[in-house]
Amino acid sequence: MDAWEGRVNAWPLDEGLIDYTGGDYIGAYDENPLAAANIIATPVLAVAGQTIDTTTITPALLQSLNELDGIETNVATGYHAIEFLLWGQDLNGIGPGAGDRPASDFAAGDACTGGNCDRRAAYLTAATDLLVADLEELVAAWDADGAARAAVTADPTAGLTAMLTGMGSLSYGELAGERMRLGLLLNDPEEEHDCFSDNTHMSHFLNAQGIRNVWTGQYTRIDGTVVEGPSLAALVAATDAGVATDTTARIDATMAAMTAMVDAAWGGMAYDMMLAPGNEAGAALVNGAVDALIAQTRGIERAVTALALGEIAIEGSDSLDNPSAVAE
Repeated sequence: MDAWEGRVNAWPLDEGLIDYTGGDYIGAYDENPLAAANIIATPVLAVAGQTIDTTTITPALLQSLNELDGIETNVATGYHAIEFLLWGQDLNGIGPGAGDRPASDFAAGDACTGGNCDRRAAYLTAATDLLVADLEELVAAWDADGAARAAVTADPTAGLTAMLTGMGSLSYGELAGERMRLGLLLNDPEEEHDCFSDNTHMSHFLNAQGIRNVWTGQYTRIDGTVVEGPSLAALVAATDAGVATDTTARIDATMAAMTAMVDAAWGGMAYDMMLAPGNEAGAALVNGAVDALIAQTRGIERAVTALALGEIAIEGSDSLDNPSAVAE
């Protein structure tokens, strides 16, 4: 699943690997000489003394280019590569506005802007086809006879541990730390998760909603119908009702904090604007969600204890555990 996640949702990415860039984009640098390789404009890439033929852009080619030369920010596939292709760079910094790629970047003939419109369209098509295939692979893995489901259900104790470890790690180190507190500490819009579309508020909200779905054993489809089954909340309640009630309250508090952040974004204060130095209202919204996620993590740890699952290893983050290291 870790390898699959890297194909679908890897972030951050050096967008110059994929296409043209402007503004103050850094270009190639010591840690990533391919950060300005521009696959769309380059039918032959030179990588570590070898050449790669990119004349025909296909899903298989993009998959082979992801994390090219072993560099994690060389993201060629997944949601954020597609996001960049659709929106382009957000050159507004901490000011209003998202990326503003013109539709003519995909136009044919003389109407083309940005150059290589046919290759840009081929890249978008291939990346989208690959994303659909990767998502279909995930669905199959969790089907009744899927490998992921079998791995979790083979040993109930191990399965429960994996669920709660995942919930805690996403709550704490990943979401509260790397995706939220880090950007606020640095006042850096480049640390925004959806930095091209300015849709970060919804990504954070839905990350938190996913944790709640696992805890409650239910989720609502886009058509409004509810899918539900046995829940972690009920399992914990059977052992310690107080812990279950308290953890549910903490998770609900997180959702309330995330909703406040979403409402502010829809009202005109995009997430990158919340990160701006001196924006006390924005910082309060982000910190409110971070604090709620930390409290939620403590509830998840109590649930682990209630189920007698032993110690779990929740992912940490320097931005929470050692903030002074962030500035270094």
